[in-house]
Amino acid sequence: MEGSAYTYVNRLVNAGVIEVTRDEQPRRYVARKIELAVTAAAGDREYTITPALIDAVGRRQTDDDIDTYVDRHGIAGLATALTYAIARERGKVIHRLMAQDLDISPPAAETVLQALRPIVYQYFEIEDAGGSVADIEAPGAAE
Repeated sequence: MEGSAYTYVNRLVNAGVIEVTRDEQPRRYVARKIELAVTAAAGDREYTITPALIDAVGRRQTDDDIDTYVDRHGIAGLATALTYAIARERGKVIHRLMAQDLDISPPAAETVLQALRPIVYQYFEIEDAGGSVADIEAPGAAE
């Protein structure tokens, strides 16, 4: 299919992928954020493909724990685990709750949550819990 650059750009505008930010010549465009939804094999849940999920899938090549989890639970299962990993780092769930909800062993839940932890911190805002061992004073130390 042949066409000019303008033809292709206009198709992208019409598809909602980019938008015009300046109508005067030369026109300026900006890319819109695209979110794709894919339905899991069971058909009962919908997952959003995000850069974090793509990164997690890509790490199958270098992370045996993620690779094993995907082999056993599929990409949809990894998307679910990523959701739990975010909630865990935000202090809302523990690995045992994930294990119970997904009917997997607690060690399997902990393993994948640990593997996904760097991805969570790279792509999501996680507030510091506020305390550390260094913040704890020995009894009578600061009196």
